[in-house]
Amino acid sequence: MPAWIPRSTPGAVFAVLYVALAAFVVAGDRGRVGNGWASLNGITSFLITFPVSLLGERLGFRPDFRRNPDMAIAIGLCAVLVYLVVAGLVRGTRALFVHGNGG
Repeated sequence: MPAWIPRSTPGAVFAVLYVALAAFVVAGDRGRVGNGWASLNGITSFLITFPVSLLGERLGFRPDFRRNPDMAIAIGLCAVLVYLVVAGLVRGTRALFVHGNGG
């Protein structure tokens, strides 16, 4: 693992939990049938992969929420983001509270 990527057990745990939750949400979204005058099919899949979906739409690579490869890539990239954010928060918290007690 490159030195700039922190090793973080909490980050890995949160990333795995995110993948499980995202798979559950996407499966539930695909199981719903849209009825009525307004169809919001795919909205929960968009929301669970918001950072990647929004960036993909802005760059012109709109993910198809009905295709497994597109959702796997979006969920995987979001899991990496979750890992990095949690690892950074843990590292920052440790630096603040462990090394910040110099007074």
